[in-house]
Amino acid sequence: AEGGKLVAALPARRSFRTVRTHARGKLDLRRSLREIVSVDGDIPSPLLRRRQTVPRKLLILIDVSGSMKLYTSDYLKLAHAAVQGAGRAEIFTFGTRLTRITAALRIRDRDQALAHVAALVDDWDGGTRMGPTLLAFLSVPRFSAFARGAAVVILSDALERGDHAELEMAIRRLSARAFRLSLATPLAGDPRFQPATAALRAILPVLDDLIDGSSIAGLTDFILSLARPAPAAAVIWKRVS
Repeated sequence: AEGGKLVAALPARRSFRTVRTHARGKLDLRRSLREIVSVDGDIPSPLLRRRQTVPRKLLILIDVSGSMKLYTSDYLKLAHAAVQGAGRAEIFTFGTRLTRITAALRIRDRDQALAHVAALVDDWDGGTRMGPTLLAFLSVPRFSAFARGAAVVILSDALERGDHAELEMAIRRLSARAFRLSLATPLAGDPRFQPATAALRAILPVLDDLIDGSSIAGLTDFILSLARPAPAAAVIWKRVS
């Protein structure tokens, strides 16, 4: 996604910072008083300020376990484009552990950036401990802050091994912090796909979106649509089941 296009496509929030405006703002009392004093009590029109509107953060969590091997390379290219295009994008990989790769993806040359990522991540193509790894992410205040008020996109098949209780707990906590929480699974590229596993059934009511993650073009279109509201994932999948 091109930089300006991505920034414009992200959901926005009102910042606590303000800017000067000529209409539809609140009275800037301090500036108005200074102006009144400087012109001996005669001020031609009220001086106004309004709160800025800024794009929300984008947080992408990429599953690099063995079951996602076919998609990892394309997901990282997408992540590089997101970091280059949005000033407040954060990217993590997870498999059996968590790795923050944002700094590496800030390198403008994509091949160099991905080479740095390859050196950082040491759990490629292994198992998946999605629940415990996401809980570890949330346990670090600096990392957890990245999710607060953000559009959070998880790229994973969500094939959690064993008990899914930790995954459900992690997704619920992420949802409580995020502005929008989306799961993109390549399994949804199969027209017969249904969120039928115990893990997916448990987290479906918490997700804002459950979408097809098998196509980079489709994922790009989805990220560029994040500012537009959509029916909740549970509503969509109940409708088609």
